[in-house]
Amino acid sequence: CVLLNAAGRFKDPDAPPEKEPNAIIDAIATLIKRAVIQLSFIYTKQPARIEQVLRQVYPINANNVDEELVESIRYPSLDPNAAEVFYRVITKNGSGPQVYVDDLLQDLNGIPLMLCWGENDPWIRPAAADKIQALYPSSLRVSIDAGHCPHDEAPEDVNLAVRNFMSQLGN
Repeated sequence: CVLLNAAGRFKDPDAPPEKEPNAIIDAIATLIKRAVIQLSFIYTKQPARIEQVLRQVYPINANNVDEELVESIRYPSLDPNAAEVFYRVITKNGSGPQVYVDDLLQDLNGIPLMLCWGENDPWIRPAAADKIQALYPSSLRVSIDAGHCPHDEAPEDVNLAVRNFMSQLGN
């Protein structure tokens, strides 16, 4: 299994127990949250904003940020369901119960795992890889001099890391 700058929630051992929900307050909060996120989506899907964000997450090789990449991000935002997907990603409110990285790692049951990590990622920081390694000590971590998209920013390094990892599995 290979993870590239994997995202997800970790369990918080210090989290207080969940309070009994108040249906009225929750409904009002959801309406406000939806409105704010909807407005944010309208702004976020603009090509100039997409390019600005991409330049942040490609800190090593910003030359990869071109019109084609911007359009590949913008195009899915034109889908009628895109705003709902954006809302669910932002609120981490997919369908079904919350899934934690801790549980997913446990489900790997000892399967070899490589973390191929863009160490300059401004979103999924290296501390997330540190947590994964603490939870799955047999994992191998390969640091890549890249940002959030190491497979695009440093494809040769990622491909070499994956090839080396796969060849070790064959032994």
